[in-house]
Amino acid sequence: MVVRLGTLYRRSVRRLDQFHLRCLRKIVGIKWQDKVTNTDVLQICRITGIEAFLLQAQLRWVGHVMRMPDDHIPKQVFCGQLAVGTRPQCGPVRRYKDSLKENMKKCEMQPSTLSIDSQDRSNWRSHCQEAVKQFEDARVAVLQHKRAVRKGEAQPTSNLGAWPCDSCSRICHSRIGLHSHQLTH
Repeated sequence: MVVRLGTLYRRSVRRLDQFHLRCLRKIVGIKWQDKVTNTDVLQICRITGIEAFLLQAQLRWVGHVMRMPDDHIPKQVFCGQLAVGTRPQCGPVRRYKDSLKENMKKCEMQPSTLSIDSQDRSNWRSHCQEAVKQFEDARVAVLQHKRAVRKGEAQPTSNLGAWPCDSCSRICHSRIGLHSHQLTH
């Protein structure tokens, strides 16, 4: 069995987030019957989601590695390239660099300026904290908007894939959803 450390797939982050929220609900004493949303649980606990924790830790560690002298092994491994070899064509295994680049883009940071930006430790930390905070705020806003659309309190942002019901004008997001909705009328 091969264990790859450092690279998290979407499904792993989702499972960690479920566990994190389940623990927070137990600590605060919120039962499932109370029907409290995940975003409300995070606000009650005054804490961010697990994905923001992971982003923060990854960005801080990469800044630490990039500030190392060039002769240190972690920096050589992180910045090195293989001279010979290929990756499999059918769905290559995600590398740490791939997930880092994706996460930096999520936080609206430029991966190309990583080596320059990370040299000043205090500036890098504050920049990472601000970027992760913006990411978390945007994530919560999207979740709240999705919930409002689901509850009928807001309109979808685009009409692509919107299927209105003829009898009650409810907007469904898929044709099969519209079909099952019309079965109730």
